[in-house]
Amino acid sequence: MEDKQKLRLLRSAVSCASDFDEAQAYAAFIFGFKEPFATRTPSDDGEEGCKHEYIEDGVYFVEDGCKPVRFTDAVCVQSPKYCNVMVSYHGHKWIVAKEDIGDDKLPLLSKDAHPEDTSSFYKCEIDALNEFDMYSCTEHLREAGLAFELDADLYIPTAGQLAAMFLYRKELNKALEMVGGTPMKEDVYWSSSENNAWDSWNVHFNSGYVFNWNNKFNDNYVRPCTAFEL
Repeated sequence: MEDKQKLRLLRSAVSCASDFDEAQAYAAFIFGFKEPFATRTPSDDGEEGCKHEYIEDGVYFVEDGCKPVRFTDAVCVQSPKYCNVMVSYHGHKWIVAKEDIGDDKLPLLSKDAHPEDTSSFYKCEIDALNEFDMYSCTEHLREAGLAFELDADLYIPTAGQLAAMFLYRKELNKALEMVGGTPMKEDVYWSSSENNAWDSWNVHFNSGYVFNWNNKFNDNYVRPCTAFEL
């Protein structure tokens, strides 16, 4: 970001700040403070609104009770093995599991699954790539009948999340190795974004190719994710 852009952003942010500490936090963030900060934005009726976390896009190390540390600042992480890896993209944040589910490729649905003929969850490519609600999408697949065990707090990433993970795949894979996990394979991964009753969107981690002609009963890799909470 250029200096003029930073100054313009600072003026806008400070004018919205409710006190000096909040304005100082905005300034620190805009001019290079690497750790995220939280603030509250006044609502239209003058009362405090919901809490917002300002975290730039990219890959982070996170440890319980600590603020996320950008992968580029990994030197600040004393014990990576106690950390998880978080991806932040366009305001969405999630923890990437250290391992794929199972040792090999898996079908998405079991042989006795019962997918719906039509559903509001079925998305075209553009909608799928802008989908980040892994919770609802995964629950829809659970109801149809997943082919593998998935803990209640684990979710299958959407096509949008997988695309972001591919975008940052170099940093992501290095971070996963640093925390004792395994990197994403240069192969096809299932997303929880469905195209229709029989096909789901996939992302190939070799080329970034996004496609939907892979039947849910075929085999691909699954890298689950969990919710991120600061």
